[in-house]
Amino acid sequence: MKSIKVIILLAVVASYISCGSAKQATSTIVGGDYDAKTNTTEYFVIPYGQVSIPGKWEKTTYNSVSRQQFFRNDESINFAVSFGPCNKYEFNQDGSLKGYEFVEAFYEWDSKYFVSNGLDRKILETDKANKYIIYRVFGKGFDTYILVSEKNGNVSNFSINATDKWTEQQKVDFLKSLL
Repeated sequence: MKSIKVIILLAVVASYISCGSAKQATSTIVGGDYDAKTNTTEYFVIPYGQVSIPGKWEKTTYNSVSRQQFFRNDESINFAVSFGPCNKYEFNQDGSLKGYEFVEAFYEWDSKYFVSNGLDRKILETDKANKYIIYRVFGKGFDTYILVSEKNGNVSNFSINATDKWTEQQKVDFLKSLL
């Protein structure tokens, strides 16, 4: 009887160990919609993040590689949102970078790609306490304003694509309103 209990206990322990050592995919719930009462467009990717976007925005395309959901408003301004875990980026696979340290590393990694393709980059605002950087990537007909932030091991990435309909300050203020 004692040997049966030991075998069962070993089987249970082996089962737990094998479950813990395998990489498990995280299920996500994605959704959101426009709320006319608050004049905001809600978007969420649970468990990674959520945002209330001022105004009415329609979903357009989704880029599965960058995990970016694109939106367009009635002024034809294009905006993108991406949420995900910090440890899914090639420069942080061990998950050691968090907070503002992650945000700085993300900026270097992301903007170097654009620079290597002949574009310029410029930091517009940094906030160590709130863990975000706003920067601009521009040149050769390309002009995008990006806010990247980290919270609880997750990254939020918001960007406004080329538009002359808003001033630089309006773009920065819009991005900051999303935090």
